[in-house]
Amino acid sequence: MSRGVPEPKLTAMDAMIDKLTGAIFLFQLAVVVVLGSAGNVWKDTEARKQWYVKYDDDEPWYQILVIPLRFELLCSIMIPISIKVSLDFVKSMYAKFIDWDEEIYDQETDTPAHAANTAISEDLGQVEYILTDKTGTLTENKMIFRRCCIAGTLYGNESGDALKDIELLNAVADNSPHVIKFLTVMALCNTVIPIKSPSGTISYKAQSQDEDALVNAASNLHVVLVSKNGNNAEIHFNRRVIQYEILDILEFTSDRKRMSIVISDSQSGKIFLLSKGADEAILPLAYCGQQIKTFVDAVDKYAQLGLRTLCLGWRELSLEEYLEWSRLFKEANSALVDREWKVAEVCQKLEHTLDILGISAIEDRLQDGVPETIEILRQSGINFWMLTGDKQSTAIQIALLCNLISSEPKGQLLYINGKTEDEVARSLERVLLTMRITSSEPKELAFVVDGWALEIILTRYKEAFTELAVLSKTAICCRVTPSQKAQLVKLLKSCDYRTLAIGDGGNDVRMIQQAHIGVGISGREGLQAARAADYSIGKFRFLKRLILVHGRYSYNRTAFLSQYSFYKSLLICFIQILFSFVSGIAGTSLFNSVSLMAYNVFYTSIPVLTTVLDKDLSEKTVTQNPEILLYCQAGRLLNPSTFAGWFGRSLYHAIVVFLITIHAYANEKSEMEELSMVALSGSIWLQAFVVTLEMSSFTFLQFLAIWGNFAAFYVINLCISTIPTAGMYTIMFRLCRQPSYWITMLLISGVGMGPVLALKYFRYTYSPSAINILQKAERSRGPMYTLVNLESQLRSEQGNSTNSILTAPVKNKNSVYEPLLSDSPMASRRSLASSSFDIFQPAQSRVPAAYPRNIKTS
Repeated sequence: MSRGVPEPKLTAMDAMIDKLTGAIFLFQLAVVVVLGSAGNVWKDTEARKQWYVKYDDDEPWYQILVIPLRFELLCSIMIPISIKVSLDFVKSMYAKFIDWDEEIYDQETDTPAHAANTAISEDLGQVEYILTDKTGTLTENKMIFRRCCIAGTLYGNESGDALKDIELLNAVADNSPHVIKFLTVMALCNTVIPIKSPSGTISYKAQSQDEDALVNAASNLHVVLVSKNGNNAEIHFNRRVIQYEILDILEFTSDRKRMSIVISDSQSGKIFLLSKGADEAILPLAYCGQQIKTFVDAVDKYAQLGLRTLCLGWRELSLEEYLEWSRLFKEANSALVDREWKVAEVCQKLEHTLDILGISAIEDRLQDGVPETIEILRQSGINFWMLTGDKQSTAIQIALLCNLISSEPKGQLLYINGKTEDEVARSLERVLLTMRITSSEPKELAFVVDGWALEIILTRYKEAFTELAVLSKTAICCRVTPSQKAQLVKLLKSCDYRTLAIGDGGNDVRMIQQAHIGVGISGREGLQAARAADYSIGKFRFLKRLILVHGRYSYNRTAFLSQYSFYKSLLICFIQILFSFVSGIAGTSLFNSVSLMAYNVFYTSIPVLTTVLDKDLSEKTVTQNPEILLYCQAGRLLNPSTFAGWFGRSLYHAIVVFLITIHAYANEKSEMEELSMVALSGSIWLQAFVVTLEMSSFTFLQFLAIWGNFAAFYVINLCISTIPTAGMYTIMFRLCRQPSYWITMLLISGVGMGPVLALKYFRYTYSPSAINILQKAERSRGPMYTLVNLESQLRSEQGNSTNSILTAPVKNKNSVYEPLLSDSPMASRRSLASSSFDIFQPAQSRVPAAYPRNIKTS
């Protein structure tokens, strides 16, 4: 029911590749039209003057299409078909790297990480918002009964453990009516199944960890749930056996926020309604005249301690009232239309005038490494939203403990609350105004909203809330339903942010499926979230490595692979186009079909696949400098600007190969096959040097793939040259014996790679990026620098030029670095591709295009 139908997911890089493919297709059409028209003009004006060109004077009309169609065939490989196969292969390898990573293997639960979706690994490196559940995701979901308030008396305040409170133990021993009722509700109002072992010990199987904690606490206080057989339940208390018949169960729903059970005492025949649930769902149902202020104060006190609270109540039912209600309940359950709504309405008719027995407080500790993980990911420019069904004060306390928000004076928490539309509107307007005014200040702002106010906002004030979502880096949403979690993810996606949702339970499935990336934690609530997610991990702390290491490496590798695939195809196409200018613009191919096939399939595809092993920085450096993830978030390595560079490189290399080849071999003694092989050889030489130059790290496998494939090119062509019918008979043997051939190859390599090497040297030496700086630090084998302590070194080495590189020094390790954006949130991030190091500036407000008039931006 919660799972729904998952949407197909398209990564930001796939979307960019699609746009670049469309641009290349339009360029291809333009080339076909221009050269096809030029070819027809030359044919009618110049070709007929040549005695060796025999065109018929009376040609059919469709002959005018022949030359354009020839150029269409020549340019058909301009869009590399192999890019899809290559990307699928490397993405499957990314997924395997995640599966094989021992550092994100949870030894406690014997749970390895698993990538169920192999197509979106690079999106992990571009995450901008993380929406996380609380219970079981940030916390351990190991519920421990700590305190309680029964009939106005607080237990467990002194020792911190109500089960060891002498006063409570004495009350149980004295058969205190309120305490016994309270423990009876704890033991019976649940869906727990007791299991008795052969040795006689009793264990419990529960869908909810809260229920498990309550039943075990009641058992420790001598109210032991012994068995549940069908509709019969048995409790042992002080050597007495008490049997109950379970008449009806009013199941918990996210709308009702409570659960009730109707039981009958087998001895007395009395019928009781037992209820437990959230304080706002139970306390308003108290009977008229009952004093509940003590319970309200207890709830607030426990919530401030970060404890999960539940209210328990009961009331006795008359037989007539129960029979009448039971009839309505059965009718509602058998309804074919609006069954859930009718059942909820009937339940409400019974759940009233309760005798509030008390409040239970359960502790759920944070997982190890959660505060550190959130801190590091926030430094990388990722914003956090916590979506939980818990009470507001409990959620705030957990957020403080895990570094999600900061206390005064460093941080400020803004509240959006209200029960009516007017109250919610005024509260939202006040928070939004505060965000606008203080957006440029270093103070960390966050807002808190509960489920009731959120429902009104998403219905009535969605546009204003969207602006607030863009302005705020942190949000806490309390008492939210699974559908509201999914709505919030969809809202952030509408602002063109890359979102990651992480949860552990079935109520998180819709949120996980809605996000660009869904991560499920294999927790104590089952595997619903893990099975529905794109990635599953054992603990929240593994998210740091999943994003910073696997996500960033995947993005870098895919960016190079995709652009290189276009480059190698454009190179061979440009050579064909240049050849047409010396062949009468007739659309004649310089290369035979076998050579073109081998060029794409063997000669150039295998070396680039080894990019799956390339690492520009070590894993240690990456995790120590999370700010460099902003390169990926800003799309610095794959965008129209970087693609234009590869496009220009392919054109330049094509000109170099063609001109040097023509100059060296265009004479009366050279054959067409020789000219073709020389041009193809020059392209292969350039490919090998380009891949070698772009690799940041080398392994034996990478070296073997690049230069072994280079040697295989000569071996394959030498073998083909021995076949008389292959069309290349003796060609390669003759070329290899000629010193001019090897001089030509060296000249092509030198002229082609010289400017590329010079440009890279200039950038690396005089205008280094943050990555270049860290690479220098790694290769110097000195102390491991971070971007914080590299600032002083940069100033001494580069003087004033550093001011343009590192515009804002890192003074506080807790500060969060984000790109400086203005109008469109994603378009502005993409525009950062033209700058060198300007993404390392203090975080500023990120404003969507719809709201530039209200927000002060740099």
